[in-house]
Amino acid sequence: MCMIISKNQVQNILRIYGSHLETNKVNKKESTNKAEKDSIVISDESRIKQQLLKVVKQAPDMRMDKVEELKEKVSSGTYMISDGEVAEKMIERAIVDKLV
Repeated sequence: MCMIISKNQVQNILRIYGSHLETNKVNKKESTNKAEKDSIVISDESRIKQQLLKVVKQAPDMRMDKVEELKEKVSSGTYMISDGEVAEKMIERAIVDKLV
């Protein structure tokens, strides 16, 4: 099964990742000031993956309005995509693959 991740999902992922980095910096500063106790620590990578999975699961699998629009364009021979759009999608996919 192939999952295509949209531009909005990539932006949400980057937003979550960025906010997580800021939170982590604050938590590290706070932890140096307190006496350490036994605790369970979930790795940063696991937390990010959990948040990313939530975002992806909330997104619809298929946007039928887009599917119908593309079907019409392909059928009529008017479906065109620029080289820039292809490059942009490749970069987005590489970012997502690296984060996940």
